[in-house]
Amino acid sequence: AYVNPYLTFDIVYNFHGFALFLLCLRLSSLIIFPMPRRIIVLSLLFILYSCAEDKEIIPPADPCNLDKQIIFLDNPIQFGTDSTFDIITWNIENFPKKDNITVNYVADLIEYMKADIIVLQEINSQSDFQELLDNIVDYGGTRSNSASFNINLATIYSLEVEVIGLYEIYTEDWWSFPRSPQVTEVKWKNIEITIINNHFKANESGTEDEARRKSASEKLEDYVNEYLYSENVIILGDLNDELNEGASENVFQNFINDSTHYKFVDIDIAYGHSSNWSYPSWPSHLDHILITDELFDEFENEGSSVQTIRLEEYFDGGWNDYEKYISDHRPVGLRLAFIP
Repeated sequence: AYVNPYLTFDIVYNFHGFALFLLCLRLSSLIIFPMPRRIIVLSLLFILYSCAEDKEIIPPADPCNLDKQIIFLDNPIQFGTDSTFDIITWNIENFPKKDNITVNYVADLIEYMKADIIVLQEINSQSDFQELLDNIVDYGGTRSNSASFNINLATIYSLEVEVIGLYEIYTEDWWSFPRSPQVTEVKWKNIEITIINNHFKANESGTEDEARRKSASEKLEDYVNEYLYSENVIILGDLNDELNEGASENVFQNFINDSTHYKFVDIDIAYGHSSNWSYPSWPSHLDHILITDELFDEFENEGSSVQTIRLEEYFDGGWNDYEKYISDHRPVGLRLAFIP
């Protein structure tokens, strides 16, 4: 909920001034009656000045910053830790939905979550994305510019992570990939990890859209098997379909069938209660994280986890405010513990 800082400031300032006046009046009453009128006036002026001389007038805060301070003051939302590799996928619907207000909110949320990598979908504006990066301490990022209708992919990374490669794949296959997958190769504590950010075709025309998502899944598997075999790979993003469908209609069945080499780490979320799904408006769970077998052991280590991050809980207006200012999707995060 938006709080008018100028109104708040005026109320606090006027109340403080009134309290000072009462205090000074009380002090002055002790010396009024024994004194002549001229001395009384001079004494009152002296006391009023003395009461006010150390008072610092603080100008009103920026409306967005004040709003965010109120929201986050008692609600830490840290996801990442110093000892784990932490990655989040987050569709920030038509970023930025509310211009600078959204940019400022998202900057604060990213800093509070403290992930190593955050892959984003639906980043419409390069200038607003750059403003977002400028507002985040110790993070860098890159945005693609090839998506249909300009709803591009982006990746934000901690400067403690070394980026060793950035590129897109399947750039000529618009049918399977209306947003070309964005690949980021990183080195975290001397461990190399390849991250593939995706935003599959939305469900707008039924059977054909489902076929396009199925094709995207199969081609991603082909790419990993051919070019990234035996590498640490994380495929994630807004994949626009559900994991808990039957085999005949499940667009991810190729990965599910090859459980020796691939694992959806959020499968329990998909089969769990709808309150933890990433797309509450439907409700459905559409944002997924898939790892290759090279990371299976790390996922089983103590300290590893996966969760839907319910950011709406940290807004005064709950889901209504979150959806209004940020997105209709929640982020989904993976924490991996690497044991030497």
